[in-house]
Amino acid sequence: MEQHTWTQSVRVRVMLTVLVVSIGFLNGCHRSSANNNEASTSASNQNAISKSAGEGAEIVLPVTEQQGTIATTTLAVQSAPDLLRFPGKIVLPDNESWHVGVLSTGRIEHVYANLGDYVHKGAVLARMHSHDVHDARATYAIAVAEKSRLQSAATLAQVNYDRMQRLYALRAASVEQTEQARQELVNAKTALENGQTDVIRSKTHLEENLGIPADLPANAHDETAELIPIVAPASGYVLQKNATPGTTVAPATDIFVLGEPRHLWMLAAVGQELLGQLKVGQSAWVTLPGIPGQRFAGRISNLGQEFDPTTRRLQVRIDLDHAGDILRPEMLATAEIAVGETHPLILIAPEAVQQVNGQDIVFVRKAANRFMLRPVRVGGSVNGKAVLEDGVHPGEEVVTQGSFLLKSQLLKASMQGD
Repeated sequence: MEQHTWTQSVRVRVMLTVLVVSIGFLNGCHRSSANNNEASTSASNQNAISKSAGEGAEIVLPVTEQQGTIATTTLAVQSAPDLLRFPGKIVLPDNESWHVGVLSTGRIEHVYANLGDYVHKGAVLARMHSHDVHDARATYAIAVAEKSRLQSAATLAQVNYDRMQRLYALRAASVEQTEQARQELVNAKTALENGQTDVIRSKTHLEENLGIPADLPANAHDETAELIPIVAPASGYVLQKNATPGTTVAPATDIFVLGEPRHLWMLAAVGQELLGQLKVGQSAWVTLPGIPGQRFAGRISNLGQEFDPTTRRLQVRIDLDHAGDILRPEMLATAEIAVGETHPLILIAPEAVQQVNGQDIVFVRKAANRFMLRPVRVGGSVNGKAVLEDGVHPGEEVVTQGSFLLKSQLLKASMQGD
């Protein structure tokens, strides 16, 4: 009997233990589920919410998360003139680019400048070996020796003439002999002057044309005495370099091309039907493809003189000052020139316009923390801003900074919905 009672007591204790553990497990699951629901609700409140990625989609972004990332502008109607746009390219001005060549045939021995380097006027870009150096040195040495000989001859002629004058005074020499001595002195001085000219000419060829010193100190074997320096004629950037050590060059070769891109030209291709609307001195703007909002001020400086026989376009030259560090020669560009009367337009910064599924859209603020996607039709650009032809109205507040962030939140929410 006692054994049976003890067995029942053990069974009751086990059942109570299982019941307590089960209740505790169910409470834990309930708390976990509640936490997950709270996290989901918090995420949906804190992150952007999108109903859909289509027209009328709204995004909720807390005001605290907009600071420093979202900026808006209120649309207004503005007056802007008609713009003529012409394609073209950026080039270096003819008078501000330098093609550096050589005056004699030779072989490049050393190169000191590389592409993109900025060099100052007078800097040695490279040195070359040429047999012309030896010929020029020989010519100079002969001229110097000849000058020395002529100098002695002139001195002797002067002595003879002085002696003949003294003999003539003593009536020991005739007039004819005295006149002959004078003529010999004149001839000697003329020959000496010619000899001095030959020395100067050969020395100038060595020092100014070939760039090497004519008179060398004794036992001099410096490379500057034998190698012709190729010198920068002006300060600028090395835009082209056509030589490396060992390259054979000739007078018709451009070894380097230097240029200063702070002052550039834009050559715009203009059709004859629009040429009458342009004039010298007219203001123009130059834009680059792929760089929206970046504009460079310029002015028409030449309307061109001859049409291209192939394209039937005239190259109108636009002077660009203060090109900065963006413009480079041979870049493709577009010239915008204002002509005609002004028209009412709604303009906005180009970065405000995004694309969703190939459709241009903007985000319109509907409340402090709510933004609505609005499809728009963009009709080109004016003064670096996009023209909104349809989809928005004056007075609406449109996101100009942070529109890409809103687009990303919209697409992210749309993908999660799928």
